[in-house]
Amino acid sequence: MSILAKRLKNLRLQKKLSLIEISRKVNLSRDALEAYEQGKRIPDISHVIKLTEFYEVSLCYLIGKTDNPTEIIDISDEFEGFHINGIQDLSEEEITKIALMASDDSLYMEWYLANTETEEPNNFIKD
Repeated sequence: MSILAKRLKNLRLQKKLSLIEISRKVNLSRDALEAYEQGKRIPDISHVIKLTEFYEVSLCYLIGKTDNPTEIIDISDEFEGFHINGIQDLSEEEITKIALMASDDSLYMEWYLANTETEEPNNFIKD
């Protein structure tokens, strides 16, 4: 089971809430939440944002980059040669922007909304 799955389940259990209760609070299906907790599916970024906000934890904590629930760490060094959805040969500036977005989900949303015609992110990590 992935660290994301374990942390999502532990956070829910710490709040003593059922999957149905969380589902209602974050407006995600119970089945999707269960699949995330079991590691059967990876949530897309819009779902991750809802969950980090509800649980009041950082993305870095959810994905296991830190054990401090509110810490945001710089993971930019992990993006050398990185590519997204088949886009390769990114400039240094583009890699820096992606690294920042990975460290701060609000920057990702700002970029996404400025560069797409839809309001919901749906092409970064498929749900």
